[in-house]
Amino acid sequence: VHDTAQLVKRGMPAVVVATEQFEKLAKVIMRSQNVPESICVMVQGNPEFISAEKLEGVCEQVVDEVLTRLTRAHSK
Repeated sequence: VHDTAQLVKRGMPAVVVATEQFEKLAKVIMRSQNVPESICVMVQGNPEFISAEKLEGVCEQVVDEVLTRLTRAHSK
């Protein structure tokens, strides 16, 4: 989250992809870095404990949102 915040502050497109277990932490860091929460895409579940096939499905679920957020301006 810190690295992404620094990129966003420099005007570069960047997105954080975080699991729901880290949602609160990601939001706290984004607030402390004074960057909009719109840079974050949350992933449901814990990809660490799922099969490769299910992980592909998780990626397919968030890829469009990641691309959208990379190609538009972030707002607070």
